[in-house]
Amino acid sequence: MVGVFPLAIGASVFGVIALLFFAMGGDVSKALKVFSNTYQERLIKADMTIKPEEFALIALGAGAIAWVLVVLFIHTIFLVSMLLLPVMLTFSIMAGSMFLRIKGDRRINAFSQQLEMVLRMLAGALRVGLGLRQAIILVTEEVPDPARREFMRVIGRTNIGLSALDALDELAKNMPSHEMVMFSRAVRVQSQTGGDLARVLETLAATIRDRRRVMRKMGALTAQGRFGAFIIGGLPVMVGGFVVGTQPEMSHSLLHTQPGWMILGIVFALESAAIFSLHKILQFDV
Repeated sequence: MVGVFPLAIGASVFGVIALLFFAMGGDVSKALKVFSNTYQERLIKADMTIKPEEFALIALGAGAIAWVLVVLFIHTIFLVSMLLLPVMLTFSIMAGSMFLRIKGDRRINAFSQQLEMVLRMLAGALRVGLGLRQAIILVTEEVPDPARREFMRVIGRTNIGLSALDALDELAKNMPSHEMVMFSRAVRVQSQTGGDLARVLETLAATIRDRRRVMRKMGALTAQGRFGAFIIGGLPVMVGGFVVGTQPEMSHSLLHTQPGWMILGIVFALESAAIFSLHKILQFDV
């Protein structure tokens, strides 16, 4: 009977969480649909071909494996082990989302770096008499990925009947950046009002070049602050590792007692808040 008591408490906790979810109007199918659409957008930005369901299963499997390893390492009671399971699964999902976001941001940044060259190539092709679609085809033959792959998608969308303007709007949605939004809007406005599209693209390319120059200067001016953020974030980890490696009694107190876990949790939360604050302080919108 005593052995069943922790299991009953764990089941009660999960039951209360489920009741709160449905009491607040939770709809499982709607929540899963929103979750799937969000992951689908992030997978497209990261250029990953797996389905959202497959990626979620991989993340949950990694969380389950991490939970087993943590339980075997800390040798805690059954109730704490059961409460750690949703924590580890949530952390795994968050880590997977962060991975997709970082991979997508890097790809978007690489695409933005190529956009000035792409615009100049499009302007040159338009000046020799090619249409917009033919100019985009020329770009796909000359530039490397990720610009090549994204503009090939634009051509593919036009092949199934979508207009080039709508295909460029979809590209601006998949590769969200100020430069790409300006490009798609400039092409749409020019198609409605007329004018020299080649000259518009050259002006936009010059604007992107000047904007990149300002961003590089801004990065140089904030380099010291960013380096200080790395030091602040890494110093507690290095000191903690040194203490754990050289002081067995303190290591046992930190890693194998509940007050030690609480202290580590507080330290992790404070470090995360400090790093987030410094990141926001050193972030500028150009």
